[in-house]
Amino acid sequence: MNIKETPALTLEDIVGISDVDTLPPGGFAITRRIAELSGMDKEKKVLVGVSHKGHQAIFYAQNYGARVIGVDSNPYMVEKAAEKAQKIDLSEMVQFLHGDAQNLPFPNDSFDIVTNEWPVRIPADPQKVLDEMLRVLKKGQTAVFREPIWLKKLPPEEKENIIEHYGTAPFEHEEWLEMLKKAGAARIEIEFKEWSRPELFWKVRPDRDVEHYSQIFTATEKMFTAKRIMVSFGKEGMMRAGENEKVFYEAVLDGKIGYCIIKGIKI
Repeated sequence: MNIKETPALTLEDIVGISDVDTLPPGGFAITRRIAELSGMDKEKKVLVGVSHKGHQAIFYAQNYGARVIGVDSNPYMVEKAAEKAQKIDLSEMVQFLHGDAQNLPFPNDSFDIVTNEWPVRIPADPQKVLDEMLRVLKKGQTAVFREPIWLKKLPPEEKENIIEHYGTAPFEHEEWLEMLKKAGAARIEIEFKEWSRPELFWKVRPDRDVEHYSQIFTATEKMFTAKRIMVSFGKEGMMRAGENEKVFYEAVLDGKIGYCIIKGIKI
């Protein structure tokens, strides 16, 4: 197998192959801040789009008493999230559904809060995701999202190189503001300085604190993941995975990529 035949093995691919439970950058601190900004409480009906393994949806039900529905296009993620909720007896408060964030299975004006766990730009059309999430949000209520952003103005070719290694395409924060406005939100606010500290990109384990990105995976997890990559993709895959990790974290440490919270009110 030559390098052209080897799958991208981006940072996000590697996390998926490892099957290690991880959170988005910022961990539960950013999840808690989203709850504060949205006025989360037990009276609220909440939608978590692109709900991944359900950490955020479960956190809101467990800590704020909210009634939560999570939607994800990956049946495996839906299954894992539902198992988590069942294990801690939260199945009546939080529900997980298989569905497309670009075509949500809910009527207009169904939710008091809409948010996301995994980035809304992972589906093919992030504008369509935002349009749908604002459609199902009640008028006058809050949409609040977490997303990666470019912190520096970079040449297009450098952006493309980083995206190729990361596996996801950040936007300028002005682009997110414009997309949310186009979807039907006003009074838009953004927080990014406090969420763009490099260390927040590796504080992503729900089970422990991580001091450096080299410690995200334990030695055993690294060996397991490396074996999976080696068996499926050979030495070329291993080389590509290592290069992707290096390029991405260099971009984070150089202050090229950050993270933000964007909040808007449906008009």
